Amino acid sequence: MEMLEMDRWYFKGMLRVIVLKSLAEKPLHGYGLIARIESEYGFKPSPGAVYPLLRKLIEEGLVAVEAKREGDRVVKVYSLTEKGAEYLKGCRQTELMLEDLSRKMRIARETGLLTLAKNLLWLFRNIEKLPPERVEEFKKKFMELNGMFSEVRGLQTWM
Repeated sequence: MEMLEMDRWYFKGMLRVIVLKSLAEKPLHGYGLIARIESEYGFKPSPGAVYPLLRKLIEEGLVAVEAKREGDRVVKVYSLTEKGAEYLKGCRQTELMLEDLSRKMRIARETGLLTLAKNLLWLFRNIEKLPPERVEEFKKKFMELNGMFSEVRGLQTWM
């Protein structure tokens, strides 16, 4: 699943804590870590972001790496060190924000809100390519949807 573009800035600075928090729960190999982050937070960080960060965390002594055999191949399994656990304790405020985000992402996935947001973003990017009659159809439906949102928020319709 690809992350919404407008949220990239939010996650970029938190990836360090997300990785440490994920490894605190259980040791993981790189792709397992990426899958865990995608499952928990609704975005898939690129290997080009995760692996350099893991190397940095190893250099800092926050993460340890061990080669383990999985079937016919050897994989690197990353785990949190004691120093990493201590570091994570100092990030409690960020952890609370991530826990809140994780809960919201779970609800957004379960209710279809995440899919709706992705579709709206796609539509925003491609609206000029659609036939005018389709745009008019969308306009009517969006006015209805906005009315529903206003009702839910307890606000007057602003249109």
